[in-house]
Amino acid sequence: FHILGRKLNESYRLIEYQAVMDALTSIPNRHSFSETILREYTLCRNRDVTLSVIMCDIDHFKNFNDYYGHMQGDACLREVAQCIKNSLKRPGDFCARFGGEEFIVILPNSSRKGALIVTERIRAEIENLKIAHVHSTHGGVVTVSIGMVTSRDVDSESYEQLIQAADEAMYSAKESGRNQVCCYQRGN
Repeated sequence: FHILGRKLNESYRLIEYQAVMDALTSIPNRHSFSETILREYTLCRNRDVTLSVIMCDIDHFKNFNDYYGHMQGDACLREVAQCIKNSLKRPGDFCARFGGEEFIVILPNSSRKGALIVTERIRAEIENLKIAHVHSTHGGVVTVSIGMVTSRDVDSESYEQLIQAADEAMYSAKESGRNQVCCYQRGN
């Protein structure tokens, strides 16, 4: 019975891990993000401190997959995910795979200026990975377009509005030429 109990505990831990981690990239998944953003948004509002959200999308990723194949596409996603994770220096900072080639970052108690430094670091470090990408419009390497918002930039009643604002800013970065950071501005 002792061995069976240990195996059940190991199986339960594996199931718990799989419920919150993205199997491909080994960073938290969207479900984990949903739980974390709710908790952090509530904490930051209660403490009257800012919360920044960063949305990243790999530029021309469909073209990357079509040209290099899905195995290389998966390897690219893993490298980008680990690069984002390694770009975060504070214990409370959090990143997750949001879906497809999109990643999202939560920076609790981070000023707009501080969040912008982290955001630009993420962009530059991904470009510096120098993952070959023949369809890239920026030096033949994989790049990302990033949108960033800080809670004081939005008259937000919900964390969903922060996510939407980061997403809008990310699309502005794409429309402005990709491989760049755009900050959400009211009236965007």
